[in-house]
Amino acid sequence: MKRIFGIMIAIVMVLGLVACGEKSSDNSVLQQNDTLNSANSNNTAEVTPAENSNLTTSVPPQSNVSEGVASAKGGTLTLSKSDIAVVINGNSVTMPYKLKDLEAAGVPADESRNEIELGAGDFFTANLYLDDNEDYLIMPAYYNEGDSAINIAEAEAKEITMTSYADDPTDQGVSILGVSFGMTKNEVKALLGEPMLDEGSYLEWHIELPDMAYEGTLSMYLTEDAGEAGVSQVNLNVFEK
Repeated sequence: MKRIFGIMIAIVMVLGLVACGEKSSDNSVLQQNDTLNSANSNNTAEVTPAENSNLTTSVPPQSNVSEGVASAKGGTLTLSKSDIAVVINGNSVTMPYKLKDLEAAGVPADESRNEIELGAGDFFTANLYLDDNEDYLIMPAYYNEGDSAINIAEAEAKEITMTSYADDPTDQGVSILGVSFGMTKNEVKALLGEPMLDEGSYLEWHIELPDMAYEGTLSMYLTEDAGEAGVSQVNLNVFEK
């Protein structure tokens, strides 16, 4: 009898241990779920603007090239000082088109230019060749307004020309008011609007510079009188009113 009673007690103890084990396991699962829920809650917490600042895309630096010239009205282009520039390989050189600035932008340097001097009241048009064959060049017109001689590096120009001797000019990475070598007549008109003067192979616009109290002209020659004719020369000239 004692033996049977002992077996019954053993069975009860075993069942008790099983029940405790299941309860402990349940508690462990609950604790794990609580931990996961807490972690998810922390991960989904709202990110403040300060915390999110590293995720924003940096703003690229602004280019010094004009964003575009407004179309002409009645043959007149209204420009700002930044517009009256020659752009060389993406580098904008604005008036007064100093020689060192043009060379820094990409015009091939020539040491012989350093010997050029302008006397008081002298004009000098520099031929700055862009290629080895000398088919393309930029021509700033320098003027010495002072009373004594100066080196060409000190001279300033209010007029600049880009011209080509090629029969079929092609883009050389140089432009004035967005007009490059070889651009067609139709493309130029679409870019700048109708000119004040259209003589077939010659176009001319009047220029107004309200922020400088200046005015001037933009003129260009094409290879022939046709809509698909290419630009061979562009001249930009401004002066005080």
